[in-house]
This record gives sequence, C-alpha cells and structure tokens, in this order.
Amino acid sequence: MKAYFAYIRVSTVRQGEHGSSLQEQREAIVAFAARNGLTITEWFEEQETAAKTGRREFSRLLGSLKAGRAAGVIFHKIDRSVRNLSDWSQIQDLADRKIDVRFTQESIDLGSNEGRLTGDFLAVISSHYVRNLREEVKKGIRGRLKQGFYPFAAPLGYLDRGAAKAKELDPITAPLVRYAFERYASGEISLNGLSDELYSRGLRNRANGKVKTNRLSDILRNPFYAGCIRIKKTGDVYIGVHDQIVSKELFDRTKSILSRRFIRRTRRHSFLFRRMLRCARCGYFLTGEKQKEQIYYRCHSRNCPKTLVREDIVSKEVMHRLEAVALTSIENDELASLIDEARRDSAKAVEDRRRALQMQLQRIEMRRVKLIDVYLDGSLDQSSFNAKNEALLLDLRSLREGLTSLTDNSRETSTELYKLFELLKTLSLSYKSSNQEEQREMLKIVTSNFFVHVKNVVIELRNPFFELEKAKIAMCGGPYRGGVRTSRAKRVFKILLRHARGQAEKGRLEEKPSIAA
Repeated sequence: MKAYFAYIRVSTVRQGEHGSSLQEQREAIVAFAARNGLTITEWFEEQETAAKTGRREFSRLLGSLKAGRAAGVIFHKIDRSVRNLSDWSQIQDLADRKIDVRFTQESIDLGSNEGRLTGDFLAVISSHYVRNLREEVKKGIRGRLKQGFYPFAAPLGYLDRGAAKAKELDPITAPLVRYAFERYASGEISLNGLSDELYSRGLRNRANGKVKTNRLSDILRNPFYAGCIRIKKTGDVYIGVHDQIVSKELFDRTKSILSRRFIRRTRRHSFLFRRMLRCARCGYFLTGEKQKEQIYYRCHSRNCPKTLVREDIVSKEVMHRLEAVALTSIENDELASLIDEARRDSAKAVEDRRRALQMQLQRIEMRRVKLIDVYLDGSLDQSSFNAKNEALLLDLRSLREGLTSLTDNSRETSTELYKLFELLKTLSLSYKSSNQEEQREMLKIVTSNFFVHVKNVVIELRNPFFELEKAKIAMCGGPYRGGVRTSRAKRVFKILLRHARGQAEKGRLEEKPSIAA
C-alpha cells in the first residue's frame, strides 16, 4: 500500500475545540483512508490561520512531499488546506509533480482539467471569504473605536467587561499605573529604578514578573491612560469613553521627560530646605551640610564663598513670614461667614464658565476640521497629522469632561475656598506640628522662592499669601470708624475667592480620576 501524509488545521484554539475540530478532521481522514485503501504514515497538525503564507507545518509538508517521502497527501477540505491563492498554487504544483492530492469532503481530481477548474473555484471562494471576513472585522473594529470603545485586550490598569463596554479601572493595578506616571514625572527616577520600585509595590506583568523598561516606556507614552485611544499600527486617534487614570498635564509632563526634555536628578539627602534656597548672587541652589549637629546651607560657587546660613535661622524666618499672614479670631469668624454666603451664590460664575468652555470647544473643533481639510488636500503628511490630531483630541476630551462637571462648579470653588481658609486659619500651628515632608509640601504651597544673601534670608510668598500679607500691612494704620477688622476680612475674602476660582478652574480642566494613590 502507498504511503500518504495527512494534514489537519484549525485557525484558533477555540476553533480546535468547537466546530470543525482537529479530532473531527482526523476521524474523517482516517475513515477516508480506510475506504480507499490508503496508508497514513505521518500527520501534520497546525493551529494557525491559512489566510497568510508561511505556515510552518504546511511548509514542512510541502518539502517532505517534494522530497518523495510519500505518494500523496489527504486534506479534510480545501478551506482546511488553503485560504490564499499562493498556497493553492503550491498544491497545484504538487499535482503537476504527479503527487496524489485528496480531499475527504470534495471529490476533486487535480489530475484533470475539470478537477482543477472545480478546485480553482473553491479556492477562490475560500480566499474571497477570508478577505471579506477581514474587511467586516475591520469595519466592526472601526465602528467600536468611533464609539469610544477599545475592542482589544485591556491595557495594564484596566479590566475587560465584554464587547461594546468601556474598560473599567482595575482597583489593584490602576493606582500603581498612576503612581508610575507621577513618580516618573517627578524627574527623580529612571525607568530601571521605576521598574524595581513598582515590582516592590506589587505591580506584575502577565508572567508574574517585573514590568520591563521597554513595556514601561510604552505605558507612559500611551494616551489611553489620558482618555484617548491610539492605534499604533495606523496612528489613528479616537476619544475613549473609559475613565482616564492620569490628567493630560501629567501625561504631557511624563512624555516630555521620556523625550529627554528634562534632566533627571537623583536626590541623595533629605534636608528640610534641599533645593529650595538659592544664592542671591549667582542663582545656584545652596547645598545642605551637617556639621557638629548643625545643618548649614552653603553656596559652592567660587564667587560666593561667604554665602552660608544655618537651617534654624531659615526656619525662624519661615515662621515669621507664616505668622505675618495669620488672622485674628474675630477675622476668622467674619471670613467664615463670608465664605458661607459665597457658597449660596455662584450660579453666575457657573454660567460664565460654561460659555467659556463652549467657546474653547468650538475653536478646537474648528481647528480639527481645518486640520483634516489640510490633510485631505495633501499639504500635511500622515505622521504630522496624527500628532496634531492626537493633541487636539486630548484637548477636546479634557474640555468635554469640564462641561459635564460644571454642575459641581459651585462646590469645587467653595471647596477650594474652604481649603485655603482652613490652611490660613491654622498655618503656623500646622507647620510646627507637621513632619519634614509635610512641611516641604506646605512651603511649596505658600512660598515661591528662598534667596540667601551672605547670611540674610529673603522669602517670597506665593499668591494668595503674598497679597494677604500686603493686605495686612495696608490695614495696619490707625483705627477709624466702620470697623477695621471687617474691612480686612472682606479684602482677604476677595483675595481668597479669586484664587479659589482659579484653582477650581485649573482642577476641572485637569480632571484627575478619583483613584487612591
């Protein structure tokens, strides 16, 4: 009896378990061989699509047949053997070499013209089916993308919730992904260091190992985490309906550092005023040193040998400036009353903000329409279009989310106002009772610059604290009718309200998701 090979194939593991499974094909071929008196000497089994050329087992089968190791080959069906015309020509070449090609489900004799014609028809139909299916799948994917859904596996930090459903934040990994952005955006750590740190915090890849630096780089560059979907192969960008993990500002900052626009510096010491004190003469930061249980900050520039100050001297000056903006208990009560009144009347500010956002939204949409027109005219290449389109879509996403959150405008402004009031009310006391890192954070909020001239410390306050200090100095003249304290409370309230509105507006445009760090 002549020796024959047998070839069986499925496209996916699921197809191998259901439908025309490998076992069903094997049984059909065995029965066919028994009916026709054929002996099967070797099986070739494959789990790969036949739409593309270069299948490993199929290529090995062709090589063995051409080497004369069998008289023929048995396939289950034509569409199990090939789904592209290039591989079909390879099978026809086998017939030209007088190799017997059989199909269990089609009575085709490739040794005759009529048999070849029938086979050609079936091969063309099979190839057309694959091409048509591919196009339909692409249409479905594009449709989902335009709706804002990501029709692929959820990126790290998200969970799949089924077809036509937005990816959900993973309560375990999403905070770690957000931490990765914040930590790298600080400019104090490399990708290698970040990989080790995330591993120690519990972030794992699918193999339960470290998230490697290349993967981290892809994550930090992926606009999906800022609310947009970018298809890497085509460069197309869509606005997603999923919750974003990071703000656009944080995403842009991280991407800038990845592009080496900022120099990362490694922090070695933990002095209270590290990288805060500048030499008034040369502008360089003073370096902290510990000598005889005292901490000194010294300028190491050759031209500034006498610029030196002790940490306790700087701390005294800080306390003096913090106490300079403190309010009396009566002023605190009056300010609290004014804040409560402001909470009840902010509808006009909400409406003004709504109109401003709508105008911004219209301008960006017009810019995007013009960008598309320029691209269609051929005046802009694909790469430049994708980059500009992605930036505009991120802006659109941010503005639209700002519009949806306008109902909380009054609450956000009053919350910022109340936070400033609470900070101001207990500023010096809170600073005294805080740890070093909390004190540094407080100084970043209240102060803008520290300058040291020889041994003298000059501290510049940020707004609104700088304006509050000026207001206190202006109101320190002699008493007059009408109530000095009330006048100062109103003036302080106006300063705080203006600043709170600015902070609330900035926060709405950044719109960070509520994920625990």
